[in-house]
Amino acid sequence: MRNLFFGFGAGVAVGAGGCYVYLTLVKPEPRRVGRGGVELDHPALKHGVPETDIIRVYDGYVAAYDYRTRNPKWVAEHITPASWSGEANRERSDFFPDPEVDPRFSAKLSDYRGSGYDRGHMAPAANHKDSQKAMDQTFSLVNISPQAGKGFNRDYWARFERFVKELTDVAGNVYVITGPLWLPTQQQADDAAAAAGGAGGAANGGSSSKWTLTHDWIGKPPGLVAVPTHYYKVVLADTRGDSGDAKQPPRGNKQPLPRGTVGVGAFVMPNAPIDPRTPLSAYVVPLEDLEQVAGTSFFPELLGDARRREAADVAAAGWRAAGMSQLKPFERLTMKQAFAALPPPASSMTIDVEASTTSASSSAGSAAQAPKPPKTPVGSGVAHICEVNACRLPPTDFFQRGSGGGGGGSGGGGGGSRGSSAPSSPRSPR
Repeated sequence: MRNLFFGFGAGVAVGAGGCYVYLTLVKPEPRRVGRGGVELDHPALKHGVPETDIIRVYDGYVAAYDYRTRNPKWVAEHITPASWSGEANRERSDFFPDPEVDPRFSAKLSDYRGSGYDRGHMAPAANHKDSQKAMDQTFSLVNISPQAGKGFNRDYWARFERFVKELTDVAGNVYVITGPLWLPTQQQADDAAAAAGGAGGAANGGSSSKWTLTHDWIGKPPGLVAVPTHYYKVVLADTRGDSGDAKQPPRGNKQPLPRGTVGVGAFVMPNAPIDPRTPLSAYVVPLEDLEQVAGTSFFPELLGDARRREAADVAAAGWRAAGMSQLKPFERLTMKQAFAALPPPASSMTIDVEASTTSASSSAGSAAQAPKPPKTPVGSGVAHICEVNACRLPPTDFFQRGSGGGGGGSGGGGGGSRGSSAPSSPRSPR
């Protein structure tokens, strides 16, 4: 018995010593917050980490919700032919505040009433018809942002959403990230101040212009909801691993993506009525530029490859120039002003828009024939989304031709123009 106690005591001593050595030399890795690696056990965070957003996971999408703007930062969704071919009905769905979002930081249903803005889906309800539950979940306010109704959410944006959904005709898996943007506009600074080399002047290595951000808010203070100036979508059509999921043959004039190729495209549109004749390619932007203004890295596991990214952005520059060349001179000027924070990229592949439209604008003021856009460089493993069908949107009456089905974007939040008391918008055809 004496030997037993001696052995037990020795074992405890050895174990304690080993534990001390382990904890001293092999300190457990602390939990970290964010990519910057802030340690949670830092003394400054003794009483908790400040919370600025929340990520919500639903059946058909994932949303990062921003507490300050009461808007989603981004919403990611996965679309397949099966996900939008079900029998779910949006007439059975209702908008609701997300139960996991602190009510202090959540948008409210009342914020949209009489605001003049629609409750715009980021992940459209019509993309998630495979179950009523999945469709219902798209009506959470973490998936909703204030959008201009007539001319945008119910019209041009609706056609754009349909365009994205139909990419499942050529790729079995389509991944989409949608979100709001607040882009500033450029204004000329006071000439005298600039000449004197004042703050921001050229003499200080700055610019003779300044940037101003102006946008609406809806709701009641202090919990106001910010109205974005623009919206973006980043689309990735993935044919890798397709096993007949994509519908064959592609409908309409779509060109199939080569098996194993990834189709990529980034688009930015103003939160305002858009002329239905405006070519979608005019809203193409390089991914690199969008990431900088959005402060977000998109599909980093795939598009972190420098060769893929460069190939996609070179093609995007060409497509944007092709789209801009189809606009009338005053339309190009308006577009340039609205997208001053996303200037056309300086690229040898970019078409000279001004030169290509001079002759046409001087006679009858119409847009020139669109130049032939470049193809994405072969061998990069990516192709620009516009190469599927030249970025042609569905017709304005697509929902009346039996191709809409079941809906999902606006949901009516007061409708009409800004600040109006127009009746609620009709159910969206998306």
